[in-house]
Amino acid sequence: MKKKIVGWIVGIVVVVVVVVASVTFYKRAPKEPEVYKIGAILPLTGPGSIFAQYIKEGLDLAVDEINSTSSSKIKILYEDSKNQPKEAVSAYNRLVATEKPPVVIVALSSIAKALAPLATSTKTVQIGIAVAIPIGGISEYVFRIYPEAHGMAGVMAKFDIEKLKLKTAGIIYINDEFGRYSYEVFKESFEKLGGKIVFAESYELLQKDYRSQIMKLKRTNPNCIYLNGYGIAYGIIVKQLKELGVTSQLTADMTLGLPNTLEQAGDAAEGVYFVDGKMSTEFTKKFLNKYQKEPTSYAGYAYDQINILYKIIRENKLFTSDVIKGDLLKIKDYPGAMGEISILPNGESTVEFVAKQIKNGSPILVQD
Repeated sequence: MKKKIVGWIVGIVVVVVVVVASVTFYKRAPKEPEVYKIGAILPLTGPGSIFAQYIKEGLDLAVDEINSTSSSKIKILYEDSKNQPKEAVSAYNRLVATEKPPVVIVALSSIAKALAPLATSTKTVQIGIAVAIPIGGISEYVFRIYPEAHGMAGVMAKFDIEKLKLKTAGIIYINDEFGRYSYEVFKESFEKLGGKIVFAESYELLQKDYRSQIMKLKRTNPNCIYLNGYGIAYGIIVKQLKELGVTSQLTADMTLGLPNTLEQAGDAAEGVYFVDGKMSTEFTKKFLNKYQKEPTSYAGYAYDQINILYKIIRENKLFTSDVIKGDLLKIKDYPGAMGEISILPNGESTVEFVAKQIKNGSPILVQD
């Protein structure tokens, strides 16, 4: 009997020791940080890769800042659209099926047009960047924190009429979703303010010579030209306009102010007016410190998108598509790197570009 009692006591002691040791280990064991996944479908390769670089720089800067100070961690899951809608759909379906991020950042108009209809069925929030076409209202899960074409081409048309006092315009635009819609918005806005469009023609992304189109434009002698697009073609057009003696005032979209465009266009870009974002000094300093170069608006809006999503994480702890969707609609006057941001009921935002000009090879804000 005594042996049984001793056995029980020994057994109890062993159990207690094991429990205490387990609790102690549990308390001492480092807790794994919560990781919040955000998808990003960018044109990492192909003609639009320069946009991906700028956007990725902004995303990575925000993530690095957050992860260095927060116990919660953000992870960006990058997929390559190659600027091809079919590639983007495959990448999106693969990403949603395997990693299940509640939100995906989507770059470029043609890609947004292809992916937006999938948002409702996958219950995945999509946030557009470098997207000019209308996406508000396609799905309750689709948002844009970036200027729509009226906040880009429309702003330039108004500037041409009201500030530069120009009454006739020619338009050269890229032949894709972004270019065609931007053309329509510029034409509508310019004519609504009393201007007249005397020339309009598109060009192809990989086109290498534009002399015949420029000569046709030159014969119409517009007061100004609105140039829209991206890629290597853009800088070539700017140079050939000057080489062929076009004297019309060149005005352009945000691509004109990008470092690679200015390098390619050289002196031909001097004096050109264009639209671009008005970013904060604080963001510019942060970007310069990390990358040793000036930031772009694409980086600025990407930076703001991540920080807005992190605000939602901090306030909710839950990071589901429905929580994100609901809280994005509550964003009002958010003090972002690119100015105050408010999200409208249809998922669009209030942000607009401002006018700048190239002076001595650098973009300068045009004062009102």
